[in-house]
Amino acid sequence: MYTAKKLENNKYEITITANKEEWEAYVEHVYEETRGKFNIEGFRKGKAPRAIIEKNYGATVFYDDAIDHLFTHEYNHALEHETDIVPVASPEIRIDKFDEDGIVLVAVVQSEPDVKLGAYTGLEIKKATGEVKEEQITKELNQARERQARYVKVDREAKLDDFVVIDFTGFVDKKEFEGGKAEDYRLQLGSHTFIEGFEDQIVGMKEGETKDVNVKFPDEYFSEALKGKPAVFKVTVKSVEEKTLPELDDEFASSVSEFETLEEYKADIKKHLQENLDAKLKRETENNIIEAVVKNGEVDIPEVMIERQLDMFMEDFSTRLSYQGYKVEDYLEQMHMTMEDLRNERKDQAKEVVKTRLVLEAIVKKENLDVTEDELDAKLAETATRYGKSVEEYKKSLGNRNLAYIQNDILMNKLLTLLKDGNKLV
Repeated sequence: MYTAKKLENNKYEITITANKEEWEAYVEHVYEETRGKFNIEGFRKGKAPRAIIEKNYGATVFYDDAIDHLFTHEYNHALEHETDIVPVASPEIRIDKFDEDGIVLVAVVQSEPDVKLGAYTGLEIKKATGEVKEEQITKELNQARERQARYVKVDREAKLDDFVVIDFTGFVDKKEFEGGKAEDYRLQLGSHTFIEGFEDQIVGMKEGETKDVNVKFPDEYFSEALKGKPAVFKVTVKSVEEKTLPELDDEFASSVSEFETLEEYKADIKKHLQENLDAKLKRETENNIIEAVVKNGEVDIPEVMIERQLDMFMEDFSTRLSYQGYKVEDYLEQMHMTMEDLRNERKDQAKEVVKTRLVLEAIVKKENLDVTEDELDAKLAETATRYGKSVEEYKKSLGNRNLAYIQNDILMNKLLTLLKDGNKLV
C-alpha cells in the first residue's frame, strides 16, 4: 500500500509499505521468476529450492529485485490514482524501515508546478502586417534568370566576377593536408568562397596556366592543425568563363514557367509570395498572442525542468552540427566556450519554453479542450487519401508517437482559435 503527501515546491512524498506477508510474497515472486539463472550442484537448472539458493548465494539474494518489483508496482499505482502528481524527473528513493515486520520505502518526486493563469482573453494584441514589395518579385525573377545562366568560355585573363574551373592542391609545411585538394572546381572570383587572398591571386591567370597561391589560414579556423598556418596552393586554371543571363522578356517567361507572358509570370510570382507572406504573418500573430498570454501567467519552474529542456536543446544542436560534419566539441573549441557556458547562454530561452508549455496546458485544462475521434479521423483522412489508404490503415502506420503529435497539433489549433476569438487583434 502507499500514502502520498504534498511537500513544498510541488514535491510529493510517496510512502510505500509492505508488511511481513506482503514482502514475503514479493520475494517469492522474484524467486519464481529468476531461479532458472542459478546453478546449484545436485539440482537441475531452475529446480533448486529457494532455501538452497539462499544458503549458497546469501539470504538477501532476492531482495534487490523484490524491492524493485514492490516500488514499481506501488509507485505506478500511486501515479494512476494521484492525478495531481505529474513527475518531471525520476524520484529520489530511500528505505526508511526494513526488519522482520516488513519494509517501508519513501520516494520524493518533483511534480509539475502549479500555474497561476493571468488574463488570457480580453487583451489587445498586435497583429503582424506586411505586403509583397516589387523588389521581392524582382529578386525572384533574377533568381530564375540565375538558374538559366550560361557559362561561356573566353580566351583572356580571368577578372573579378568571372568563373574559373580549377584544379588545386594545398600544402602546409610542404606537406599536402586533408581536404585541401580538388579537381574541376568552379569558382567565382570575388565570391569570397575561399581563404582571404586566394581568389585575388587567380585574377589575371589564363587557361592552362599554373601558379602557386600563397595564403594564411585564419587564426580562428575550425581545424586545429591549420589555424594560423601559412599555406601554398598549386592552382591550375582549366578554363575561364563568363556568365550570361537570359533577357527578362516573354520568351524567358515561357521557357521557365507555364505562362506565355512576363506579366503573367510576375503575377504568379506575386501570388506565391503573398501566400508565403500570409502564412508568415499568421505565425507571427499567433506568436504574439502566445507571448502576451504567457506573460500574464505565473509559474515557479523547478530547476530540473529547465535542465531537461536544456538537454533537449543540446541534443538538437548536436544533431544539426553533425549534418554539417561538426561535433559540439569542435564548436566549443572554435568559440572558446565550455559546455556550461553554452547551457547558460540558452538557459533563459529554456525557461521561457517550459513556461509557455505549462501556461498553454493550463488553459487547455481550464477550458476543457480535447480532441475527439472524429476530429482526429478527419485530420488523418486529409493525408491518408494522398497515400491511397483508409484512415484506420494510416493510423496504424503512424505509431503512437506520431499519432500523439497530430493530436497535439489539433489541440493547439483549437487553443489558438479560442485565443484569437477571445482577444482583439490591433
